[in-house]
Amino acid sequence: MHSGMRFRINKPKVILESFEDEVVIVNLDSGNYFSLDRIGGQIFDLLECGASVMETAKAISSSYMGNQDHIRKEVSALVDRLICEELIVPLTAESESAVAAVPCDSNGSKLPPANDRGPFEPPVLQKYTDMQELLLLDPIHDVDDAGWPNKTKGG
Repeated sequence: MHSGMRFRINKPKVILESFEDEVVIVNLDSGNYFSLDRIGGQIFDLLECGASVMETAKAISSSYMGNQDHIRKEVSALVDRLICEELIVPLTAESESAVAAVPCDSNGSKLPPANDRGPFEPPVLQKYTDMQELLLLDPIHDVDDAGWPNKTKGG
């Protein structure tokens, strides 16, 4: 369904931090935060670098052992979930320059080398709602379009 589409992080509503085997994502509008496992983080990195869903699935397929149709379906399912949670939005002409500015390494993500292919495991996106009230009360919401930690003018 989204195979040729490209996406961007839904900034400034969404902030994130990447760790070695995990990406933590916060939706500042909903107060929900999320955790992506290693493979989910790699998919997220590829999308952030401007790869289409199809290109992302192909890169994951070439980096992991597994049925290509299954991998494609799992990548697409994760993209659907990221859209549903408003963590990513379709790329528009105005936002293309922002994606081009995202620093990516030669293959766009932290994928394992081709000679070190392990088995594919479906990506896991965990959703946490236990801090909604605190995140929605936090002054981090008092920011301009550049995002946190830039305060709004006069704020």
